[in-house]
Amino acid sequence: MTAIVAIFVLAGLVWGTILATRGNLLMACVGLLVATATAGVYFLQFDLGGITLSIDRLAIVGLAAAFVFQWKLGKIEVRPWMTLDTVIAIFFGVLFLNTFTHDFRNIEPGQVPPVQHLINGYLIPLSVYIVARNLKYDQQQVDWFLMAMTAFGVYLAVIGIMEGLGLYGFVFPRYIADPKIGLHFGRARGPMVQSVSYGVYLCGCLLTTCLLWTRASDKWKWFVFSLIPLFLAAIFFTKTRTVWAGCGLSLMAGIFLTMRGKTRTVLISGMIACGLLAVVAKSDAIMGLQREGSVQDTRRSVSMRASFTYVSWEMFVDRPILGHGFSQFKKAKLPYLADRNVDLVLESIRDYDHHNTFLSVLCDLGLLGFIPFLAMYGMWLRNGWRMARSDSPDWAKAVGTLGVGIVLVAFCQMIGHEITFMPYDHLLIFLIAGMNAALAYDFGLAKRTQPATPSTAWQTQATARG
Repeated sequence: MTAIVAIFVLAGLVWGTILATRGNLLMACVGLLVATATAGVYFLQFDLGGITLSIDRLAIVGLAAAFVFQWKLGKIEVRPWMTLDTVIAIFFGVLFLNTFTHDFRNIEPGQVPPVQHLINGYLIPLSVYIVARNLKYDQQQVDWFLMAMTAFGVYLAVIGIMEGLGLYGFVFPRYIADPKIGLHFGRARGPMVQSVSYGVYLCGCLLTTCLLWTRASDKWKWFVFSLIPLFLAAIFFTKTRTVWAGCGLSLMAGIFLTMRGKTRTVLISGMIACGLLAVVAKSDAIMGLQREGSVQDTRRSVSMRASFTYVSWEMFVDRPILGHGFSQFKKAKLPYLADRNVDLVLESIRDYDHHNTFLSVLCDLGLLGFIPFLAMYGMWLRNGWRMARSDSPDWAKAVGTLGVGIVLVAFCQMIGHEITFMPYDHLLIFLIAGMNAALAYDFGLAKRTQPATPSTAWQTQATARG
């Protein structure tokens, strides 16, 4: 093991030096997504000076160091402060205050430590957002990004199909085939070893593949188009309703924003009709979908969401402004489970963390955190929409369309799951949001809290490159 660690350290130093001085940081961000998904603690971990490290943790440190190094070399120019940055700062300020003014040291059995939750779910994604927000973008940069995400998506889709068919001998990394690791064994769950985060990445990569198809030459269009069924099959094998909904909404948004005329009308109408037909004809099968447990387990999971909603509302009513403390839901909910004034089995959620990100934020942070959280996502959605509908170059519009799609995918997951315990989901969401924030500033679509100066006149540069 010592030899392996030494090899990784040596390789990291060599490649880290190259990346820090000459590397493409947008591709490094994609590399971080890949490393986080495939090379985390389940793949390899080692102790260094009493600290447990893994490849993905080294990757985030390397990315941050490379960003600072290139900034000091003058290769990166930090964009001026925007209104969106103020909203993000308010949210993270409330998040920090709420974390450390409550009991973050006394951890109950099975509870995710609040500081670990804060780092994984918010601070690591925020660091990627800061990098993406301050990079320079042009047509070549965006095309390479779309190709890299498509390639990553093909890998994820193939793994998911193998899982769906029960061919675990063909999956890599090998820990994916271990039923004791992660959640949702029996569904397609990919290297994230849980179907929700895996589904978020599949939906995001499917959308990048579709956008790459619109930009590909005639020689490559049919090849890129032929990849789409792989994604759809893997998304089906996730057996996760929110992932299916996110896929449908993001594809409809992509069609609406990139196509015109009768083609757009026919495709969107067809998707809506198919969706309604599936809901009407197969509603019982969808609600009672058998996955890794029994049909009864699935129906119980659905009924538990009513209990989560009721308890969350009662908790919010008691502390509407400041909430009960970040990542404190598992402990704070216990007194509310004794309520017998409602025809719900509240005790069924005793051992569970929250199953709804919106309600989780509302209970933990109160309105003081919930409002800027919604505003942050709303402004990301608006940035993407404005960019996709603007007169900017096609490559910039593609990033805007991707921004709209990924926020819609995120909304669907947040309704049915708490997606912030691990860094997977927010890493992808924050990366694309940062790209859109940068382009919205470059093309004059974002509100600025200070006027642009000649040294920060990015719009002219970006337009010239487009």
